[in-house]
Amino acid sequence: MLKRLQTRFIIVAMGFMVLVLFSTLAATFVTTNRNLDRLVENSLDRVLNTQTPTRPYIGVLEAPDADETVYGQSAVVWVDIDDETGQVDVNESAAIIGPRALDAVLAAAEDPSVEMGTIPEYNVIWKRGPIPGGERIAIANSAATQATLLNQLYLSIGEGVVFLLLILLVVWRLSVRMLEPVRLAWEAQQRFTADASHELKTPLAVIMADTKIMTDGIERFPPEQRRWVESTAEEAERMQVLVTSLLELSKADAATITTENVYRSDDIDLSALVEAACLEFEVMAFESGCAMDESLEGGLHVVGDEAAIDRVVRILLDNAVKYAKRGTEVKVRLAEDRGGTVALAVNNQGETLSKSDVAHIFDRFYRSDSSRSRETGGFGLGLAIAQATVIANGGDITCASSDEAGTTFTMSLPLRKRGPRG
Repeated sequence: MLKRLQTRFIIVAMGFMVLVLFSTLAATFVTTNRNLDRLVENSLDRVLNTQTPTRPYIGVLEAPDADETVYGQSAVVWVDIDDETGQVDVNESAAIIGPRALDAVLAAAEDPSVEMGTIPEYNVIWKRGPIPGGERIAIANSAATQATLLNQLYLSIGEGVVFLLLILLVVWRLSVRMLEPVRLAWEAQQRFTADASHELKTPLAVIMADTKIMTDGIERFPPEQRRWVESTAEEAERMQVLVTSLLELSKADAATITTENVYRSDDIDLSALVEAACLEFEVMAFESGCAMDESLEGGLHVVGDEAAIDRVVRILLDNAVKYAKRGTEVKVRLAEDRGGTVALAVNNQGETLSKSDVAHIFDRFYRSDSSRSRETGGFGLGLAIAQATVIANGGDITCASSDEAGTTFTMSLPLRKRGPRG
């Protein structure tokens, strides 16, 4: 659980940093693109404005006698077209243009409504403007600006990757330090639960042994005292169940916060395990007035602690049978799921759980209906044990409930292999 919490923290923090970095780089890229476009357009305007020199100055940013006019420093070819004769004069004093590119520009400029345009296949950008006795078309090469943008893009991507790797290292170290108090508190709680449960086992064993002696000779007690003996024996059994459950929880907790192998790594034939458990619960379902409907895909194997996974399966089946309405079916489905997992779904038609119940159904000591605690004989630990055990064995468990579909608990475990189908 702590690893999941750490992973979520890292994902959220890195997602925020990626968003900030992407926004910053995008804004920088757009700004640079606009500045380069403005540089080229200013170069074109420099040639179209007959009051300024047609060739760029070196070391001069502003045209003489024009304080607000920024000089464009790109080399520009211009074409003068005489209105009366239609004569075309090409000036290549600052640059040279190929005949095909020139013909493409002249063809694009035939539309008088278009004042500026680009010709990507020749990396050309052009702009027209009036001059005395005709018009002028200024032509510049956009390859340099495109190369500059591309180089900036590559550089930004490289810097961004390095930055994110450094941030990932910082966030990871920060998450470790932030979760250290949580880990210590969790370990302390786990140790307390385990130690307290172990300490309770000895006096509980004495109490159960004494009550067993008394219940075996209960006929020696007066009738009015027998119910006290029976009540003591019943409560001792309930306490034994509680202590056993707490030990199971502490074991599952230890698997989530330590690297030691708390659970075994068995090759489990989950199909056979679920089939055997369903066979045993069919009698309980019949006595409760409901039936079992099983659809089990054969030959599905997973890796985990077989005894622990068997306990989870029985918890889910027991929970479904206890809360199923009379005359309904408890549906058990086992099949290979997408993503290389095996899904066990146990569904019953009982009282629909509210959204609040579904959100807390795996909490320890939580019961959706506290008035049924005695009726069902539980402590609200079964599903908490199931979730902790499944997560510790590398899987996941979820709950969904609706009036139409009923309540469904789904356990997912990684598929190890598929054996022969039964």
